[in-house]
Amino acid sequence: MKDRKEIQTAWEIWILINRLDDLLWNRYEKDFPDIDLQEEEDKFLRSIESQDLPDAECKTDTSR
Repeated sequence: MKDRKEIQTAWEIWILINRLDDLLWNRYEKDFPDIDLQEEEDKFLRSIESQDLPDAECKTDTSR
């Protein structure tokens, strides 16, 4: 069973996290979308690189 002190501490931490969230959002609101877009692009590029695609040389038919 959770004791009163643990619940109170969790409540205070939750309030502080929300205040921090507001402060960060207000300060960096204009910059966050750029970072998010860059992270999505990086994730996409990593997924492409990790695919096992044949090299361009392998696609060339040299038997002709």
